Amino acid sequence: MLILTVMIFIPSESFASVPMTLPQYIREILLNNHTLRAGMKNVEANYYSVLASVGYQRPSTSGTFTGSYVTKQTAGSSSQENVFAGNIGLRLTQRIDISGSYKLDEQQNILGYEVTRANFDNSINTLIAAAEEAWWGAVLARENMKLQHEILLQRSENHRVTVEKYNQELVPKLDIVRSEAQVVAAETLEKTAETAYLNLIAELSLMAGGLDVEPVDEELKVPEFDVVLNFEDALQYRPDVRAARLTLERARLVKKLTAKGLSPTLDFAFQITPWSDPESYATPNNQQAGGSLVFSVPITDGKTTKYKTFNADRLIQAAESSLSALREQTRRDITVAMNNWRNASAAEHDKQRQVERAEEELRITELMYAEGMGAQIDLINAQTAYQSVRTEYLEAVRNMYVALVAMKKAVGDYSPNENGTWSEALSRYGKGNDIVGELGMKNLRTGPKDSPKKARPALKLQTNQKAKPAATPKTSQDIKPEVKPDTSQKESVKK
Repeated sequence: MLILTVMIFIPSESFASVPMTLPQYIREILLNNHTLRAGMKNVEANYYSVLASVGYQRPSTSGTFTGSYVTKQTAGSSSQENVFAGNIGLRLTQRIDISGSYKLDEQQNILGYEVTRANFDNSINTLIAAAEEAWWGAVLARENMKLQHEILLQRSENHRVTVEKYNQELVPKLDIVRSEAQVVAAETLEKTAETAYLNLIAELSLMAGGLDVEPVDEELKVPEFDVVLNFEDALQYRPDVRAARLTLERARLVKKLTAKGLSPTLDFAFQITPWSDPESYATPNNQQAGGSLVFSVPITDGKTTKYKTFNADRLIQAAESSLSALREQTRRDITVAMNNWRNASAAEHDKQRQVERAEEELRITELMYAEGMGAQIDLINAQTAYQSVRTEYLEAVRNMYVALVAMKKAVGDYSPNENGTWSEALSRYGKGNDIVGELGMKNLRTGPKDSPKKARPALKLQTNQKAKPAATPKTSQDIKPEVKPDTSQKESVKK
């Protein structure tokens, strides 16, 4: 009882965050993200829905039992007789497909499943891209938090020196007021940086299914863009483009199927009566069998087929326009990501040189101020410039990571391919059947995908090397799927 009382009244400590590397974090999302799990189950439900939707094409059987108990009045007499009549029947029915609509209906249902699966792949592509962007945002936010803490310590030390000089009557009271204001401003910036970091940690936790995670504290390195891309490959592997392509294919099949609304039908039925009492109570009679063929030719359906065909035709036009829009969007996304990479890479190179100059300027200014040879306003300006350029440098590095994530998302590198194999980006994070669920490797059109169709060109984005400012990716018109690694400048830049 004492132990239970202590456990109740002493608040438990919050669970500590789990340090993870990026591959471990991405795998955690693939396994435990609730939105991803819901989408996966919807795909599985659609798979079984397709299997059920074509059930009417198969023969159906039914068994019947009919019984009645009546009181019969005997003619010319006042007596009554109780009579029982009943039968047992078995019936087999099958609609014979003489118009070819069965195959079309099956194909359009299968394509509906493939569209659902492609949309799920697109949700994976979007989710993992958002997760990696938030990851690098958290990493850079933590670096910024460390930077603001260093600046606060620096300004606190400068304030201490100013107070000592004031006590020695070497500086006016105004210098103390200014240095104290700088300390307060640095404290505010530190709190702001800490809040931004904690918010990103909360975002990481949400995408990991509620697990408290944080990026492992390791040396931050500048990424290098060492991959060239092909626009046509991007159109082939991007999941939302694949979904639009399948939607267009399905719309064309639906139009063909709709046009068969007035097609003739042929129904076959076979029935047997194993038992009947009296023997002629049912048709066919006791121990007899019978069959029938019913041929029906629709004459008119109130123009239903006509207008449904018009509807299907407009859906085809809409699907064609959607596919064209996604093609242009893919080209735009790749171009924007490349432009952002060029800009961030150039900014990182420029800001690095500015950091070196600002650091040297601040060191000299602090030395002169400590020796009484410099004005305090010069020290404050040097501190402000140093803080600003270091913050801008971190932002440039973050933009480089964001541009790489946008590029991989634009080519669908975070999602499975159409044949069910995982793309290179997810392969690095540890793929497996436990991730894709019970139907992850099933394809209704080709059966289980034991052999992939075409190997996808690998996208290897090395993020452990110093980026070269002069190296810029090619445009989408002249790029090819080949990797050209750079072995120069292997040293990393520690923040």
